[in-house]
Amino acid sequence: MTTLLTKRQNEILNYIRKSLEKEGYPPTFREIAAYFNFSGPRAAEKHLLSLERKGYIRKGKGARAIKILEQTSQKSGVMLPILGQVAAGLPILAEENIMGHLTVDLSIVKKENSYLLKVKGDSMRDAAILDGDYILVNPQPDAETGQIVIAMIEDEVTVKRFIRRNNRIILQPQNPAFRPIVITEETRNFKILGVSGGIIRFH
Repeated sequence: MTTLLTKRQNEILNYIRKSLEKEGYPPTFREIAAYFNFSGPRAAEKHLLSLERKGYIRKGKGARAIKILEQTSQKSGVMLPILGQVAAGLPILAEENIMGHLTVDLSIVKKENSYLLKVKGDSMRDAAILDGDYILVNPQPDAETGQIVIAMIEDEVTVKRFIRRNNRIILQPQNPAFRPIVITEETRNFKILGVSGGIIRFH
């Protein structure tokens, strides 16, 4: 299950879940609007319609007729943050870096702090990692030769194949139109953020 949610949609879905767990019934449109300081119930309804279209809930008739669909339970999926542009000087999962959330199958998530990164460019084309894909990042500080890594170099994030050769680190693109990045002592602020756990594609 891989369905893109906005940050607000994710918050509303979690609010409905908590209401069901605590009260035994879902909130009304008016209660959702009040909780999130919306202009009125119609604003809440728009978000619920989006959640329904994406397969997370089913709405029925009545003020509290909201059902969370079974396949979206936390037993089968986990909500991960999606990083877009990464701002320099901020923690990787800082609020400013997060562009939304995505629910993915729990079976492919290896770490509690895993996250998704939206791929930009086609330097990894021949590894079937395309512009606009979402790459699952399993955070770790090092990698083995051959692994696809997500690294930060001089405050920019890049996705490349990691190669260690003759005590040197090479970040190898998988597209002949791009040149390898050789990490030297002069390379500033080099850091491995994690390794790829897989690709999610909508296009």
